[in-house]
Amino acid sequence: MNPRSAGSFPFLLPTVMPALYTTRWQSPNEGTGISFVQVTAGSRQKGVNVNYSASMTQNKRDVVYGFIRERIVMGQYRPGDLLDEQTLARKNGVSRTPVREAVHRLEEEGLVQVLPKRGILVSQISLKGINDMMEARYLLEPFLLRKGFSLLDAERLMEFRGHEQAKIDADDSHVERSAEDFDTILHLYLSSKADNHYLSDTLHRLMTQNQRMRALTSTLHSERVLESCREHVDILDKAIDGDLDGTVSALQEHLRHSRASYGLLGDFKHEYFSL
Repeated sequence: MNPRSAGSFPFLLPTVMPALYTTRWQSPNEGTGISFVQVTAGSRQKGVNVNYSASMTQNKRDVVYGFIRERIVMGQYRPGDLLDEQTLARKNGVSRTPVREAVHRLEEEGLVQVLPKRGILVSQISLKGINDMMEARYLLEPFLLRKGFSLLDAERLMEFRGHEQAKIDADDSHVERSAEDFDTILHLYLSSKADNHYLSDTLHRLMTQNQRMRALTSTLHSERVLESCREHVDILDKAIDGDLDGTVSALQEHLRHSRASYGLLGDFKHEYFSL
């Protein structure tokens, strides 16, 4: 088969990562009773409460949220960097209100801290935070994989495998630095069939932090990128063969290796760490 090109996975995003940037802001505005619909010019729908001002604000804060989040996750905004609210508003062509709302959500996700009279601090990293994140993944991902294993699609697994094998064959240690991060898409897909939105939401948050770790670690240990690809191929081969226990075991081994590689940050990037 012809694997999809590396770095772009539109065929996966709608079902695997529908909520990476916009889960909370694209759903109906919780707690307000406001419904948002698209109304074409010259038409009206009776009985529909459309708050254009609220809808526009929501769209703007989505844009700002995605703008800041991607730059933090991909390492453009580094741990300890101080961001300015007015500068963020100007870069996104919005007022300060959408920026504040976006920052509030990012603060809830642990990506930033608001420092009164100073600015918006990109959250630093702690070894405990890394260990906690990986411990949670180690407990959560194998459970979700087991629960939904029988529903995984063989054709999609083959597409994943084709992508990973292509990177190995090309000796490509490049890390996708975009929302369509392959590692994240793969791990979310393997967990997506368990049909438990509470656990899925938790894993999305964990993978946000994981993307930060991967982006930073790749600058120190580029060999880990290809090691990870080979581990993914092992996971996928066992999944394609229908070997549940083997797939779970390979996933656990992969997570152990990832945890060890993230420990390198503590040795080489002290400026990124909080005490």
